[in-house]
Amino acid sequence: MPPRSRRALLRASALTLGGLLAGCSGDSGRSTPPSTEPPAATPEQFPPPEPTPGSPQNPEPMPTETEWTRLQADRGNTGHLSDVTAVTGEPDVYWAFYVSSSPPVVADGSLYMTESREGRTVVARDAATGELQWTTAVDGGATGMPCVSGETVLVQSYGHLSGFDRRSGDQLWQRSIGRGPPGCPVVVDDVAYLANGAFSEWSTEIFAYDVSTGTRQWRTTLETDELRLDGSVAVGDDYVFVVAGDIVAFDTTDGRETWRTELDAPAETTPTVTDDTVYVTDSGGTLHAVRTADGSERWTAVVGEPEPGTAAAIADGEVYVGTKSGLYSFTATGETRWEFDLAEATTPTVDTDAVYVGERGFRNRTVYAVARADGSELWRYTTDEKQVSDTIQAGVRGPPTPVEGGLYVVAADGIRAFGR
Repeated sequence: MPPRSRRALLRASALTLGGLLAGCSGDSGRSTPPSTEPPAATPEQFPPPEPTPGSPQNPEPMPTETEWTRLQADRGNTGHLSDVTAVTGEPDVYWAFYVSSSPPVVADGSLYMTESREGRTVVARDAATGELQWTTAVDGGATGMPCVSGETVLVQSYGHLSGFDRRSGDQLWQRSIGRGPPGCPVVVDDVAYLANGAFSEWSTEIFAYDVSTGTRQWRTTLETDELRLDGSVAVGDDYVFVVAGDIVAFDTTDGRETWRTELDAPAETTPTVTDDTVYVTDSGGTLHAVRTADGSERWTAVVGEPEPGTAAAIADGEVYVGTKSGLYSFTATGETRWEFDLAEATTPTVDTDAVYVGERGFRNRTVYAVARADGSELWRYTTDEKQVSDTIQAGVRGPPTPVEGGLYVVAADGIRAFGR
């Protein structure tokens, strides 16, 4: 059997077991907890409290005006917003409950998530209390993290791109995009850019859609025999950047491939773009900084093997990357600033003073706040997690979502809102 076919069969098996978990996807495509664990968990229960009819029990409100509208906040996946300070001191848990979901995005006082509740759904919740506002079914299997653009919520699933009304949850349009692991779209000037990973006989493709109407502007097939697209795209200047083994840049106006950089080891991560540099970590454990104009290399650093789909974070010229070996910080020119020891790191996010990162795995169920200045630990919180399924990734899922005065963290046993 050729390599592509073997990989396709393995990917099919993974999706059959419950869906994709990557840096963007969270766990909205995973199975719900089994009924063998008393008491039985439902999408509105956080063990050990009793089930509630659509919201966490006795939430302490955590109002926020922060806008964190997509994976890693912006079109470059930088994971940083200026002038936001989340929770740099010992945190309080304002509210928590069980849900199998992606990390949330935040817009106009609401959280938007993709959840597993008798199928995949896109959900709006009050950002202060977690109370359910609306929920709408999503077609197409496993889902990625939502993206909010104006009055539209975009959700990429395994097979479709869908637009929903942000206020009501009504589906506005749906488009077929072939088959492949779902990522999170990037919207620039009312145009959504996204890619699907190859699956079986479907090729890896890159798309541009009008957000308001769902009209496709262009579609490009990635010329590769490899099946390695496990993350999302990034947009910088006039290029859409895709990581599928190689780093590939496409023209935003027509989808034409403009350059491609081959790496010593294939990459399965999400690119991060800032100014004139693209940052990508390959499967061999090397972080690459390449020029956006032509893909030529600026510098490299050894950081250890990353989790598929994860991305580096960039803040004020500082680079942060989490891998299976730890959390690393570099200057914009590649000099090491500090290292922080942890295992199976999620994608990090950054505020004015701290880096927030989680660990995956039953032994590593912890979210950390680490000082940007020197890499010292500010605080940690370990979940009281039990094994809810053989097929659900334990520990923290996806990047923590920082907002002014708070932090949202999704783990295998539910979502928590941390406040100061």
